[in-house]
Amino acid sequence: GSATSMAVGYVKVNWDLSGELALGIFSAMDAGSLFLMHFTDNIWACYAGYLVFKACYMLLITIATFQIAVSLSMERYALMFGFNNFVALAIQTILTVVVVDSRGLGLDISTQFLIYGSYFTVIAGIFLIRSIYTIISIKCR
Repeated sequence: GSATSMAVGYVKVNWDLSGELALGIFSAMDAGSLFLMHFTDNIWACYAGYLVFKACYMLLITIATFQIAVSLSMERYALMFGFNNFVALAIQTILTVVVVDSRGLGLDISTQFLIYGSYFTVIAGIFLIRSIYTIISIKCR
């Protein structure tokens, strides 16, 4: 994960044009690895899926953070990233209580992979639709 995050700084990409496309692609890869872990009983395939998920997720977070930081002034970094971390922690807590906790759905591990894979599929769809719209609107100008 850290190697992929470091690689972002060395890749020459127009992030304004293809940033959301990259977010969509890596979200789709995360969804695919989670679905792999749901639909297989092979432990080695699950380990491979986890490695792919973790590397893509770290890259996804790095790209998203970069996309946010580009549009901020230096004085707003702490406020924005502190707020983002708070909201992410709140969403993660709610999702964990709903999916994992016995007071919520109390789902088994395999079903959790299915739920989280579906979540990343929706996110990938949103980013891919937005990126296609952005690319088409830029090309038509």
